[in-house]
Amino acid sequence: MKYFTPEWWASGCDDAQMVFQQYENYLASIRPQLPPKLVELEAEHTLHDAEIKHIVSDFNNRTVTMILNGWNRKLEYPVRYTVHFSDVSLFDQRLPQQDYVEEELGDLGYWECEVIGSAIELRMLFVSSAEFRIVFADFDFTHERLKIKQKD
Repeated sequence: MKYFTPEWWASGCDDAQMVFQQYENYLASIRPQLPPKLVELEAEHTLHDAEIKHIVSDFNNRTVTMILNGWNRKLEYPVRYTVHFSDVSLFDQRLPQQDYVEEELGDLGYWECEVIGSAIELRMLFVSSAEFRIVFADFDFTHERLKIKQKD
C-alpha cells in the first residue's frame, strides 16, 4: 500500500483528509489510463467493508475473479460484487503475520490503484492486516443488491 498504509491505519488514520486528498489527486491524474469499469467502480460503488467470499485464479487464462459481499456506496444496503481482472501478471497475497489470527481476512478496509508502465496495480488492505496486490491490464465487475434476511 502506498497511500493507505498499514502503519497509517494502525495510527488511527492520522491526517486522513490529507491522505485521501493525495490519493484522489493521483487518481484524477491516472483516470484516463484506467479501464472504464474500474473508474465506474471507484466512482459509483465501494469495496470498503466488503468481505471476500470466493477467489478464482485461472493461471492459464491470466485472470483472477473475486466475489465480495459488501455495501452500496452510502453503506445503506448489502451488495454482492464480482470483480474480474484480465491479463494478470501478478497476484500477491500477504496474509496476517501474527502467530495466531482469530479472524479470516476480515473486511476490506482500503484499496488503491496505481499505473505501473502499461499495467495497473490494485492493492487491498484488510482489517486482519492481510494485503493483496494484483497487476493486470483490464478489469470488469458486476454487482447485485442482496436481500436482507429477516430473523424469525
